[in-house]
Amino acid sequence: MIRPAHRQEIALLPHIENTADERYVRLGLRCVLDMPPHSVVSLEEGRRRGLLWLATSPRNRVVGFALMALSGGTAWLDQLSVLPRWQGRGLGTALIDRSAQRARELGHDRLHLSTYLGVPWNAPFYERRGFASVPRGEWPRAFRLQFMIENSHGHPPWRRTIMQRRV
Repeated sequence: MIRPAHRQEIALLPHIENTADERYVRLGLRCVLDMPPHSVVSLEEGRRRGLLWLATSPRNRVVGFALMALSGGTAWLDQLSVLPRWQGRGLGTALIDRSAQRARELGHDRLHLSTYLGVPWNAPFYERRGFASVPRGEWPRAFRLQFMIENSHGHPPWRRTIMQRRV
């Protein structure tokens, strides 16, 4: 089930993000795991602004989340994390769809994200859900700034892309 987060559940989300990121190590991308997860403060802000959704198990346990951000007049899927045991069950897709719905409600016609190329659960996953890479030559200033921020956090720029999907 996909639903808004409750305040007391926010503290669970950094652990979910870290646990979901562990598989990057197998691809030589330990830098992803070494980066700090989203802060409780930023997650709480997302909750208050209606930009944070949870995926829950049949017993209502939190097993994943999506955090949207509004940056430079653009709707971003800032984070999508699902615990490994719960991946492959459509929860990530449902979280994406809920984020796209919210972007549309807020007046956006596209949902954007940045992700890794060549990582099966990144760019190829998003392509199967209607996202397409935006050519770097077409990036507006806000995209270039987003990319620079991510690079400063340790993401290798040659392995990254920005994607978009109509909402």
